[in-house]
Amino acid sequence: MKHFIVGLPLILLIFFLNCSENKKEVSEAQIIGMRAAAVDFMKDLKSILIEQIQTNGVLQAVSVCSDTAQILTNNFGVEKGIYIRRVSLRNRNPNNFPDDFEKRVLNQFELLRQDNELNNTTEYAEISVEGDYKYLRYLKPIIVQVECLNCHGSQTEIIPDVRNLIVQKYPDDKAKGYKSGDLRGAVSIKKAIE
Repeated sequence: MKHFIVGLPLILLIFFLNCSENKKEVSEAQIIGMRAAAVDFMKDLKSILIEQIQTNGVLQAVSVCSDTAQILTNNFGVEKGIYIRRVSLRNRNPNNFPDDFEKRVLNQFELLRQDNELNNTTEYAEISVEGDYKYLRYLKPIIVQVECLNCHGSQTEIIPDVRNLIVQKYPDDKAKGYKSGDLRGAVSIKKAIE
């Protein structure tokens, strides 16, 4: 038993050193590339969403997030050679539920938000190993903006027609009740590396 107790700290130290080594492997160039992809993706999505709101109103914009955004996300990922998606602990679309890695980072982002340290420069990158493959994983938080409250705000901020459409499309919706500045979720990027 004594050997186990003495050996346990050594095993934990090796484990944590291995984890920190993975984080050190991420180069500045890799982070810059992932950041650019995340920012470009969000700009594209936001411009389509704002255009839809201005042209056809908030009700029609719901379809942008539910349908158009999924197609845009897929096409963007294929074009850039990455796997990209939006994830949230309070997801609306079941496809946007985070995996364990994404949950861990989203929880870290939420702690930053609670400490008023979450901002537009916040990001997280790590090399992860899954089976025989190594991936660069990157998350950039999505921070709730005023225009997001049309569909993600309180009951009084979401007009009845929009509320009804959301309930119809997403009966298990958890993505409402946000305030401006809240953590909505994150853009998650995964890229296979050598």
